[in-house]
Amino acid sequence: MKMLELVKKMNRKGDLFIKKNGTKEFHKKASELLADAGLEKHFNFESIVQSAFSDKHSQHFKNLEFSDLPVTIANGENCFIDVYFWRRRPTVIHNHHFIGAFMCLFGGNVDLEFKFKKERKLGKFHDMGELVLKNTRKIVPGDIAEIAYMDKFIHQNHHQAELTVNLCFRTPQAPGKSLSNYLYTGLRYEKNTELLGRVGRLMKFIDLGVFDPNKVNINHDDAINFLIQTFETRSQNPRLLKLRKQLEKRINSDLGVDISQLLTEHDLRMEKIENEYE
Repeated sequence: MKMLELVKKMNRKGDLFIKKNGTKEFHKKASELLADAGLEKHFNFESIVQSAFSDKHSQHFKNLEFSDLPVTIANGENCFIDVYFWRRRPTVIHNHHFIGAFMCLFGGNVDLEFKFKKERKLGKFHDMGELVLKNTRKIVPGDIAEIAYMDKFIHQNHHQAELTVNLCFRTPQAPGKSLSNYLYTGLRYEKNTELLGRVGRLMKFIDLGVFDPNKVNINHDDAINFLIQTFETRSQNPRLLKLRKQLEKRINSDLGVDISQLLTEHDLRMEKIENEYE
């Protein structure tokens, strides 16, 4: 249980730092504390399993919605520590609405870091721009990457081992902020809770019955997000397929953007990268 004892001490130090200094430079402090702890030397799969079923276990991602399995192993007042288990696959390209650092404990990653140069707005939650590769690095057990706030750190993590385990020492999400995902073809789309809720309701209504979508206030953000979420759908629902065609035509006409083409070209780029995995 040496690793679990170490992370609890580290979490307390992180809490003290944030109380004294705030969160602005926490990514640097988190990286420093991780480097000092040397946690990769103490990683033990069985101890994490035991921790996940302890009476005092408190889980951050309650619905297990991130990675193949996220497990919280330390909780503080201002920061916490998660362990993320990943099978051999990439993440999406994304920024972060929190601050911290991550360390590889087991397996291996290739981490691609980007800069996004915004060229024009498509709506409140969508932009077109240029995604520029800043850095490529291989991350093996013991290596650490700082997670700066929002667009100061945009990256994609390619997990290349059959099992990769990363530890993340971080703050909670900043209130009122949403992370964004990016396509290689230059589309940024913010995962805003209200927007996702609107599109989710739209898709449920389509499943439930017939209505006239032309009488519904579907704005450009709704339309773009709907097209992203239903891209390559296997649904045979004629109402959904008809609305997809209508919204694709509308976004192409109003904004001069072909969402399906952007997604298709992005997927081709992803496939090429994945084929180059070691």
